[in-house]
Amino acid sequence: MSKRSASEWELWERQLAQEGYEEAWRGIQCFFRWIEIRAENGHAVPSFLVGLEEDVKHSSLLRRLISGKEPLPEAPPESFGQPWYELIENGRAIATEVEPWEWAPEKKLTINKGVWTIVEKINEADYLVCFREPGDRFRISRERDHWLISRQIKA
Repeated sequence: MSKRSASEWELWERQLAQEGYEEAWRGIQCFFRWIEIRAENGHAVPSFLVGLEEDVKHSSLLRRLISGKEPLPEAPPESFGQPWYELIENGRAIATEVEPWEWAPEKKLTINKGVWTIVEKINEADYLVCFREPGDRFRISRERDHWLISRQIKA
């Protein structure tokens, strides 16, 4: 962990607290400062903590917990590398990038950069898919300028 000044820590906290929940982010910041001070005074820093700060900054799950929401029973599908909570919580969402997966085009689709298994191909614009087995089944249908994905069968 790199040494920061008090003003650098304030900036760190302000940037993360822009989403709200200032007290939670302040607590997290205090934890990292505590680790930093201990390290300066000769205490060992557990190796898993070295990369933890970046994980904290980018964790959608942590933001979900801080906002008072419970974690989902299963990890949600991903959309552009991020958890697709909207799809699971609403049962439907818009997908903008859908194409056959280059390594198994008859068996898989990439939907918003996530790889999904084709359960059934209804036609070129309509599929029944799942993100991971065993998991919810979703129908993905091409509309004019996007794809609509909606839960059909809950696992």
